[in-house]
Amino acid sequence: MKRLKAKVFLLSLIILSAVQVLQAQEVKPLNSTDDIKGVFDGTKGKVTLLNFWATWCKPCVKEFPDLLKLQKEYNDLGFELVFISLDAPEELDSTLRPFLSKQGIDFTTYYSTFAKPEDLIDFVDKNWQGAIPSTYIYDKEGNLSKSFLGVKSYEEFEKEIKKLL
Repeated sequence: MKRLKAKVFLLSLIILSAVQVLQAQEVKPLNSTDDIKGVFDGTKGKVTLLNFWATWCKPCVKEFPDLLKLQKEYNDLGFELVFISLDAPEELDSTLRPFLSKQGIDFTTYYSTFAKPEDLIDFVDKNWQGAIPSTYIYDKEGNLSKSFLGVKSYEEFEKEIKKLL
């Protein structure tokens, strides 16, 4: 009887761990500008760094660890990191989720499922041509403070974030 209880307990722990991993790797689709507005509504009162990237983009992958480091160091100070992947939706399970898991992502990320990519681009920044990595930093009131195109260093991002915290 004790062995059965121990096995049930161990199985419960394994299931709980698996559920936590799945929750930690939540990746939500963004279908419309209303979806993006919803993301921004969830970041009110925080300095927000919005990063557009993809797993196939070598500069994006290079920049990824620096962005995660910012999230870890400034999250408790009112900073929010929002990743929006531009990977193809059909690569969600084969490429995107495994990459995020390998990176140890423990917060919700997003991927674009816009039918017309130009709708997403125009909503974010009419001057953006859609090149990635592309990063936008917003103050606590949701106003755009700084935008970056291309790979930037941890220090460049940190400098802008510290100004707003």
